[in-house]
This record gives sequence, structure tokens and C-alpha cells, in this order.
Amino acid sequence: MTKLAQPITTRQTVKVDAPAILLPPILPRFFNPGEREALVALVRSVNPRTMIEFGCNEGRAAATILLNVPSIREYVGIDVLPGYVTQMECQRKEVPDEPGKWAAHDPRFRLVLHPRGSFDIGRGWLPRCQAVFVDADHSMAGVKNDTALALEALEPGGILIWHDDNGLPAVQVSETLDELHAGGAPIVHVENTWLAFERA
Repeated sequence: MTKLAQPITTRQTVKVDAPAILLPPILPRFFNPGEREALVALVRSVNPRTMIEFGCNEGRAAATILLNVPSIREYVGIDVLPGYVTQMECQRKEVPDEPGKWAAHDPRFRLVLHPRGSFDIGRGWLPRCQAVFVDADHSMAGVKNDTALALEALEPGGILIWHDDNGLPAVQVSETLDELHAGGAPIVHVENTWLAFERA
């Protein structure tokens, strides 16, 4: 991963107590040190029954969360079909050949694939949930699309988490979250990570 950077943002940065977790026997691709622990801690904080992940890739985050959050009864992983060309150039080598493969063995995991991923999901299609992880298309259009879908599905008291809030110009996550925050969204950045979150 690129060297850890803190975004230049007007959003609050908070520390998340992230104790050690169980780790599946797979390489932690796309995560910086300590991020999986922080992600699990945030998800655990709401004891979700249903969780949605936009951009589940090969299922590494899903496998880690399912191993550490026993309250989950359904985990919906959404991604694109192989061969999809992402809007952001830096993501074009990250489109998975086997979406969800590391979580597929878990009966709670349900994989949803569309030619354009979450851009092909209509309003009202997703189940009500208590936790959402957005880690898909990192363009402004992608982040806004996934955030709108997430907020529609998220129940009061739930949590919405974003990845790659890093302030780097290769992606538009921080820029988009800053814009949403300026519009009133209570989004905060997690200290020493590329994570951000908002509580519903």
C-alpha cells in the first residue's frame, strides 16, 4: 500500500480503540497495519445483524469481519463482474477475477455481482442493515452513489464506514467525504488509518 497519509480535512479525527482480532489465513491486501482491527471495532460497536459491503473484492474484509463479529446473520458483498473498467485508473488492476472467494465458504455471506456493481442497484433493493462498509469505486460519483444507497439501507443506530480516506489525489474519497461533511454529514476520520465513519 501507499505510505499512510492523513487527509487534509476540516473533519474531526478520532482515535478508535482497536483490540487484537482473529485473522483469517490470507494476505491482508489493500489494508494498512491496524486498519482491519479498527474496522472490526467499528462494526462490533453496533452488533449488526445484517451488513453490506460495497466493493467486497475477493472477500478479505468480509472474511475478517465474519470471523470476529458473531452477531452478523447476513453479509451482502457487492462487486462488479470480471473485466469491468473502473473510473479511477489506480483501481483498474484491482478488479477481482474471483469476487468474494475468501468469504464464500461462510453461509452468512451472499455475493451480488452486476456489470457495473452498485451503479446497477436501484433504490429499495438492498436489505435493511446496521453496518455498511464502502470500499468500491473511488471516484466521486462512485462514493456518492454507494453512500446514498448505504444511507437508504442503514437503520437508526447503525454505522457507515468508508475506506481509502487518505487525502491522496489518485482517488476521490477524501474529497467526496469533505463535500458531504460540508453539507452536514457527521463524518469523522479514524486516526492513523484510511478509514472514516458516520453513525446513523
